[in-house]
Amino acid sequence: MPTVTVRFFGPARDHAGTPEARIAIEAAETVGRLAGRLAQAYPRLGEALGIRLAVNKSFVPLSHVLNDGDEVAVIPPVSGGAPAARIRITSDPLDESAIGRELARPDAGAILTFSGTVRAELDGCRPLVGLEYEAYEAMAVEQMTTLREKAIAKFGILDAAIHHRVGKLRLGEPSIVVAVVSGHRAEAFDACKWIVDTVKLDVPIWKKNLWADGAADWVDPTCS
Repeated sequence: MPTVTVRFFGPARDHAGTPEARIAIEAAETVGRLAGRLAQAYPRLGEALGIRLAVNKSFVPLSHVLNDGDEVAVIPPVSGGAPAARIRITSDPLDESAIGRELARPDAGAILTFSGTVRAELDGCRPLVGLEYEAYEAMAVEQMTTLREKAIAKFGILDAAIHHRVGKLRLGEPSIVVAVVSGHRAEAFDACKWIVDTVKLDVPIWKKNLWADGAADWVDPTCS
């Protein structure tokens, strides 16, 4: 049966409790599938934020198909890369002002922040009292990290941060904050809109309506 060697570096090694492991893979198994298996096999690793996978010393998309004998490196955030605060999934309340301040820099002509909040709605006569968010956190963080890197390259912005909250939120509370820093305002607006729209489409985060009568239902992302 084909196998890959998985190597754990830095904090990821502590989370896994081993420097490496040999893991059997299925035919046409993808990096995303392996990431999910690693999160189940090593729960502390699955809870860590900012972990990325590299195959044969190169970062690859989650759809990359693994081959027999591949070396898969489990890499935590590294010095010189995007600070951990740039990408975050948390159950704590989001502070839009603080996130924007973290990105402030002297060469910035624009610091733009967007906050998506839980709004009041009615379903017939029953009011919405909140939302509950759930994420596949390891995959979501990796995809948000990739989106940040793409936005910087695509729009020529200086920096960006994406923070998303999970758990139960009340009306008026922010569920997502995106902050963008750029030399000029036009690219900041364009990049921020693109990030928000792409997070909604591609990142594995789901939301559930919480109604006043105690009922709850998942939101269809194609209709929201």
